[in-house]
Amino acid sequence: MQCIQRACLLGGVVSILSGCAVQSPGEQGNSSASQQQIVDGTPTTDPALEAVGGIVFKYAPAHIQDFSCTGTLIAPKVVLTARHCVVGDPGWHFFPIPSFNNFVVFGDNVTKPQQKLKIKGYVTAPPSPAGGLLGDGGRDIAVLYLDKAPQGITPAKLGHFQSTMLGTHFRIAGFGQTENFTVGTKLEGLATARALQGDWYPLLFNNDHDAYQTWYWTDASLATPSDEEEAAWWAPGAFMLEPGYELLAGGLPGESVSCWGDSGGPLLLGNSAANLTVYGVSFAGEGSISRNCGLGGGYAVLNDEMLAFVQNAVAAAP
Repeated sequence: MQCIQRACLLGGVVSILSGCAVQSPGEQGNSSASQQQIVDGTPTTDPALEAVGGIVFKYAPAHIQDFSCTGTLIAPKVVLTARHCVVGDPGWHFFPIPSFNNFVVFGDNVTKPQQKLKIKGYVTAPPSPAGGLLGDGGRDIAVLYLDKAPQGITPAKLGHFQSTMLGTHFRIAGFGQTENFTVGTKLEGLATARALQGDWYPLLFNNDHDAYQTWYWTDASLATPSDEEEAAWWAPGAFMLEPGYELLAGGLPGESVSCWGDSGGPLLLGNSAANLTVYGVSFAGEGSISRNCGLGGGYAVLNDEMLAFVQNAVAAAP
């Protein structure tokens, strides 16, 4: 998506600062942990998710400090997040990292962090020649370098996302907006990997055009609305997942979806800090007036090329 004020739109697609939590293949989701916030996740203090942190920026001359995204520690001084969290709309970040003070914080709430580490630099994945869901080149992945390592936190492992993982129930985690419009508490939820290619709106609505039209005309928070826009959003090739690079996950009955502030948050498997593994990062979501971001989320996955990019970035850490 092309981001606007770091919570971006592509047609109706809302690009969000995302984050979430996961479980291993074949595990059944705990319904009590997937029917409250992330949207529809639950507040968590699970030590398995200690590597999930929040990204904050501070610009002292304007007395500004704010939370913007989520990220995951993947090496002692390296954090994985979304590209749009560090580059793009200057109206959100005011200056590109590291031109003013930017930090990754760890703990259960970004407003009361247990640790706060300064970001010293970053690298971003090369854009796609074919574009992506947001029309901005796709491959929304970035790696941040910290000035020092957080204490007592085990970095998450890197996982290779493959098409055979479609149907897997992943954990997602982040500090973003809940159904009650609160921000800053670490939340987790479950999200099924649904599709690695295809048109966004037909995928969200399982090719049920009537259901899409009902949502568009009654509950689409970003609709103009008009007959022309309604047709354009549904049209083949309008808003598409980049095949093999972008994933639709979550939003099925009883599941969670990342939202504003969760961008860069992880798509995870593992139930302990020792085996926590990240397979992708959240970069987009779709919601409604009544459901906020609850229809489905977009994730940039660590396929062959993106996994190699991240591994090389970790190896090149200062």
